[in-house]
Amino acid sequence: MLKPSQIPTIIELLSEGAKDKPVPLTTKSLAKKLNKSQQMASKHLEEMERDGLVERVRSRGTTYVKLTQKGAFEASRLYNDLDAVFGKDERMVEVEGEVFDGLGEAAYYVSQSGYRRQFISKLGFEPFPGTLNIRLRSPVDRKVRRDLASEKSIHIDGFQDGKRTYGGAECFRSLINRDTSCAVLVIERTSYDDSVLEIISPISLRKSLHLKAGSKVAVKIFLNGSGSG
Repeated sequence: MLKPSQIPTIIELLSEGAKDKPVPLTTKSLAKKLNKSQQMASKHLEEMERDGLVERVRSRGTTYVKLTQKGAFEASRLYNDLDAVFGKDERMVEVEGEVFDGLGEAAYYVSQSGYRRQFISKLGFEPFPGTLNIRLRSPVDRKVRRDLASEKSIHIDGFQDGKRTYGGAECFRSLINRDTSCAVLVIERTSYDDSVLEIISPISLRKSLHLKAGSKVAVKIFLNGSGSG
């Protein structure tokens, strides 16, 4: 298995084509790439050679480096490990929190035709008027909530109705308490901070799941714009 210190060198060698042929690599250039002294870079390359990851050939004063069969295998295993995390078609995170009583404004906004039409066409359901509000207590869960902003989502466009402007939102298909379909909203204009999840569903989640203020729930959130439904 590759040592963490060997990964940058393996990636550099792959980018230079060293999987298929020897490529020129000086300890000076390697030291610069690794932000190490030339002496440390030389020891690093010797270590990789001892570990059977690379082989070196010297010709006319130039050192050429090529990945061995073992080195190529370890590089392939690294790629597969990373792909298992970042290359999945469907990714999911799970958070836990408590139901709380909101400000009572959500029913008005969710019922606006400019939003409702998009929920139906993009999520496949007409939402029950209002949102279920979940308070996230754990700093880890709040970090997950913040990170939703950088994930691929189902976008809901903002619009104007002649009287006012309504902001956009991002949606993530979700499951609450394991098997009840819903969608988490990340709203462009909201009075809540990152400790709150706002959830829509085609049904009254409070009534269907017998929830009240203080009820604990778990929410699975599907990323990459994927998920059930």
